[in-house]
Amino acid sequence: MAKLDLEITEDRVNTLSWLRTLEIKCSRQDSESDRSFDFAYQIWEKVSEQMWFLGYWNDYFNCANIVLKSAKAVGNIAIKAQLLGELGWVCMEWEEFAKAEQYFLESLQTYESMDDRRKQCRLLRYLGVLSHRQNKPDLALKYYRLAWDLVAANSLGELANETWAFSTAELPNVLGELYLDLQDFPASYRELNLSLETYRYLINRYRYYQADPILNLGRWHFLQGDLEKAEKYYQECLLLCEEISRPINRLAHC
Repeated sequence: MAKLDLEITEDRVNTLSWLRTLEIKCSRQDSESDRSFDFAYQIWEKVSEQMWFLGYWNDYFNCANIVLKSAKAVGNIAIKAQLLGELGWVCMEWEEFAKAEQYFLESLQTYESMDDRRKQCRLLRYLGVLSHRQNKPDLALKYYRLAWDLVAANSLGELANETWAFSTAELPNVLGELYLDLQDFPASYRELNLSLETYRYLINRYRYYQADPILNLGRWHFLQGDLEKAEKYYQECLLLCEEISRPINRLAHC
């Protein structure tokens, strides 16, 4: 496949066209279907992150929806579950909360049918973030605790700890952010510090996500009136984002 410049409208249009052509081939369910799907998924993996961070969310959604249909046609339930989660996140960003919940729940149910507990944990976290954004803190807390239950039940042993490392670090961040909005400052501080300490323990594996608890700790100190410490965390967050080329306006928030 030729190199794409997704900031050029024609290249985004061509990407959609290729995916639609491959979807038709997948729907035939013949000897070429699996190979066509593999190619479609390779295209998606190549373009999805760039489309997201460049802000072409309509194109992102349309491409994801086409690949989802292709995954259903060839019976690839793992990719189906992945795409459902990604489509749900777009709908959440658009504040189409009912659609987002529908996508997230279908993704969660698919992962449950696969007994993929790590991915179940991810979707429970997504549902928690969705509930938080809808100002439903009790429901958000319920989903986060269900996610923690999965982490606690499955993160024993060195190999398991590696598999569950991200959830172990990220769940305290989203919990800390929720408690911060509820003005439970002691609980928020405890969770945010735990998140940051865990991310730092993981060294360079998840530096991209480390910015979130740092930013939230800045917010915590700002709300406490400690402007000096707030500025310290904000500066640390900014420097990290510049170092890893993470757009500051794309930091996760509820």
